[in-house]
Amino acid sequence: ELVGGEGYFRYYVPGNRGLSEALDRSVYRVEVREGEKEKRVSFVLDIPGQKVRVEKVFTFYPDYRFEVEVKASLPGAVESEGVLVGPRVAPKDRKSHYSFSGPLIYNGKKAIEVKLKKENQAIYSGFIWTSLQSLYFTASLVPKVPTEVTIWKGATKGEYYLALVSKKGNLAFWSFMGPKDYALLKSYGVGLEENIRFGVFKILAKPALEILKFIYNYVHNYGWAIIILTILIKIVFHPLTVKGYKSMNKMQELQPYIKRLKETYKDDPQALNREMMALYKKYKVNPMGGCLPMLLQIPVFFALYKVLMVAIELRHAPFIFWIADLSAKDPYYITPILMGLTMLIQQKMTPMGDPTQAKMMMLMPIVFTFLFINFPSGLVIYWLVNNIITIFEQFLIKKVYA
Repeated sequence: ELVGGEGYFRYYVPGNRGLSEALDRSVYRVEVREGEKEKRVSFVLDIPGQKVRVEKVFTFYPDYRFEVEVKASLPGAVESEGVLVGPRVAPKDRKSHYSFSGPLIYNGKKAIEVKLKKENQAIYSGFIWTSLQSLYFTASLVPKVPTEVTIWKGATKGEYYLALVSKKGNLAFWSFMGPKDYALLKSYGVGLEENIRFGVFKILAKPALEILKFIYNYVHNYGWAIIILTILIKIVFHPLTVKGYKSMNKMQELQPYIKRLKETYKDDPQALNREMMALYKKYKVNPMGGCLPMLLQIPVFFALYKVLMVAIELRHAPFIFWIADLSAKDPYYITPILMGLTMLIQQKMTPMGDPTQAKMMMLMPIVFTFLFINFPSGLVIYWLVNNIITIFEQFLIKKVYA
């Protein structure tokens, strides 16, 4: 299910397409040997009269890992040889424009996303591993000997090929083909967890995923786990929310004074700026005080957004009623519409110092509703619950600080 229809690990001779295709079309003998902990399958092509022998040995283990060794003896001067991997991983996987799918190269420090134009190719050496990946699955290749990889795009959109080549004539590597489960990938100790693209806030996304899984172990439903995690995040940031609300409230109270100053000094910007600073100082108001607490929360919000977008734990995970898969969109668009409505209520309750800014912000619910309408329902639930808690939070803050 993980590979495309053209087959993986075809024998490949760089610069000799005819020989590569001829050997690929040949009939190989299959040999199977069962061990206590592994199963070895050999594909052998032996043509004594032409001095041709190609042997591909696959050693499978109980998990998603297997080893590959390629040995060949060919007539003529063949300096290097290898295998071809491609064109894709998990063709039935949900496509996403918000997460990278394609080839990666890991150099020991970071995973580099390989983005190519149709006519270009890229050659890498000295890497720890390379992979083809989709949203939820990866085909990762970890060389055991010095190896080069050539990457190019296929004829169809989203298709790539990796040509793993050894100059020494013997190619040996191990491969992981399976789900992008963070704990599982990390257990191999070679950085395979970097296949999961958490984005710029991965330092926050990784613990967020662990907390989500921890909650799931108790509630056994990722929908409820998302709701509980959202509540916990809102509790942590509540002091900052109160501080931001109080600052915005003060700015709203100063609007009549600011309006008069703008009318008085409309032809003198420098004097207007000086008088406004004096006004802020007199009433002990920081004009950025309402924004800064919100800005501090943005990395956490986006980290959790990324987790809910790429976490395989949500794939086919049901919630309640009509939401049968938290990784798929809401089939009836109920949650994104509710999210937009709660966002509208939230905007009306939020004090805005600048009337122009207030009008612009009122458009945000419409924009976000259309933006989220095809997003995974797990992500929409997070945003919806966040809005509901914020409305309740603002109601209580107004009661206390009005």
